[in-house]
Amino acid sequence: MRYTVRPLTILFAFQMIDLLFPRNACAYLDPGTGSYFLQVILAAALGALFTLRIFWKRIISYLKRIFSGAEKDDKTKNQ
Repeated sequence: MRYTVRPLTILFAFQMIDLLFPRNACAYLDPGTGSYFLQVILAAALGALFTLRIFWKRIISYLKRIFSGAEKDDKTKNQ
């Protein structure tokens, strides 16, 4: 069986080599960029808190089930 290199494999290899050796970018960060990053971080934190609030009862019941089951197993093993 003869092995042939596919054109997409060669293209992918060249793309990876190109990404390993980036060229200099002629760009700058304006003052609005910092406030944008702050907004993204705050939105992610508030989204995580909101999600936690929605699923709080499920999380607590799941943790109670896990830890109450572990305590029962420990008590039966000791007796």
